[in-house]
Amino acid sequence: MNRPPNILWMVTDHQAYANRPNVAKALPLQTYLSHRGTRLTRAYAALPICSPSRATMLTGLYPHNHGLTENDGRFGGRLGLDKTDWLINQDLSKAGYRCGWFGKWHLSQEDSATDFGFEGYSQPGYGYPYNTDEYKTYLKQNKLGSPIARIELAGESRRASGSHVALTELEEWFDYESGTAVLEGTAETHEAFFVSSMAEDWLRTLDNEPFFLRVDTWGPHPPYIVAPPYCDMFPELVTAASGNLGSDLRGRPSHHVEYRDYWQKALPPKARDFGLLSRRALQQAALCENALLRLPRLLEETGLIENTIIVYCADHGDAVASNGGVLNKGGLMVEETLRIPLLISGPGICSGRVIDELVGNIDLVPTLLDAAGLTNKNCDGFSLLPLLTQGTRPARSGLMCEHYGLHTAVMQRCWHMEQWKLIAQEDGFIELYNLEADPCELTNLAKDQFYKNVCNKMISALKKEMQQSNDPAFHRMQIDPLETN
Repeated sequence: MNRPPNILWMVTDHQAYANRPNVAKALPLQTYLSHRGTRLTRAYAALPICSPSRATMLTGLYPHNHGLTENDGRFGGRLGLDKTDWLINQDLSKAGYRCGWFGKWHLSQEDSATDFGFEGYSQPGYGYPYNTDEYKTYLKQNKLGSPIARIELAGESRRASGSHVALTELEEWFDYESGTAVLEGTAETHEAFFVSSMAEDWLRTLDNEPFFLRVDTWGPHPPYIVAPPYCDMFPELVTAASGNLGSDLRGRPSHHVEYRDYWQKALPPKARDFGLLSRRALQQAALCENALLRLPRLLEETGLIENTIIVYCADHGDAVASNGGVLNKGGLMVEETLRIPLLISGPGICSGRVIDELVGNIDLVPTLLDAAGLTNKNCDGFSLLPLLTQGTRPARSGLMCEHYGLHTAVMQRCWHMEQWKLIAQEDGFIELYNLEADPCELTNLAKDQFYKNVCNKMISALKKEMQQSNDPAFHRMQIDPLETN
């Protein structure tokens, strides 16, 4: 009987990816996995906010089916998962897998991953690693000093540039700052190395049983905290911004304009240095990936890697330095927030291959269950294993993503099909883009008579998916076919 494959699944947070200069090949973990496995270039988050996306990545369900529609339970959604929810680790545990979780959880305000059957380390809510006993023990064991961040660009806190923040003390700054800072000291004091170190220690405790291991860093996420030598990376990138940074947002919905205007009011001009912000975002991504890369390297040393499925992705994208001059993500369903890096390697999966089929993080649960010889018929996603091993496309005509807004309610649905992208708002506002010709979504074609048939075809396909997936928004949203002359 064949031994089931091990599973190592690494997730970064909030990673800038779509419409950026071609730096993915220079990022360490992505470089490693692109040689060892397959890169899926058209991968999307089911909903580009942390908690809903993370719940999708444990259930294989659309957010409207698992019920987490915003980070804090707004707009009628659930506040978090509860212990009656089915998660992938339950079936894997029954099949003999030892299941571990280290790092960011953000799926319950009261419980951590260990309350849901995982071994390891996590915290309820968003979490803050720098003031925990585990982190202090990590510093002591590795003879590291306490991390001090020197403010470079102050965000909402308006702290003076050059001032210092003791990360073990100021949790509020970490949660709500949109600026940049440089760690004074070694990069190993960054939370990504802390999380990876604990995961390494856990892997060393294995005793020949198959394992499922999730490792989630809090970065890259504003505030973009970097350390030497990472803060010297990508000197050739003057801005590292998206091509729509200077867009006037013509043809976009009003909430896009309002979100841009919010940042213009929230931050002084000096703090809106989009060149520095976007470079620091990518440099922090390099730091996090380098920390995570220690895990597959350990699997190489122990001989486990040949029978291990390795997945790397982000929970969603980052709109920094894009779409007219915004930061973070807001309620935007733009490529910058929706697109995610996704690379998968393992037994039977082609190495060095690039696939441009439409896939989503909603597909990862059924894919990993399939790899383990298990199934769950309740998943909304598709197994990608036939695509990864045989080139067989998933049986979907397109891919749906959803949004309910962040802080401010804006219900939206998005449909990708071939090179086309349609976004529909609850009030009937429609966007249509040809991503092949217009990857930065500068020209909304929805009102162009020439594209009405394409637009109506997309609307019809989206409504069909909404109805088949029991999306309550099907009866609420005004997504009507456009009249043609």
